[in-house]
Amino acid sequence: MIQGRIPELTIKFTERPQNLPEEGKKVVIEVKGENKITVKAEVNRKSLKKIVGKMDTWDNWVASLSGKMKSISPDGVVELVEAGVNIFEIKKKEPKAKSDSTAA
Repeated sequence: MIQGRIPELTIKFTERPQNLPEEGKKVVIEVKGENKITVKAEVNRKSLKKIVGKMDTWDNWVASLSGKMKSISPDGVVELVEAGVNIFEIKKKEPKAKSDSTAA
């Protein structure tokens, strides 16, 4: 067996977290995937609140939950440590203008 580092995971999501607590330093966020595997992590509440604010103002976005894998429960719940959440705005692509050049 080869020894390696603790695996790091990044999970993308496009659904806004609901019912954020108003107090406390950390908050638990859970992301359930299409394959019924849940990823759970404790993140900074203030950072998550700022990101949720961006979710409310941007029309199109994708967020990611990243961290180091701590454990996998028998129920398929993957727990992350040292986790953080990021958000990225998805901007609409401008259609490319067709050039009217003609070959001579």
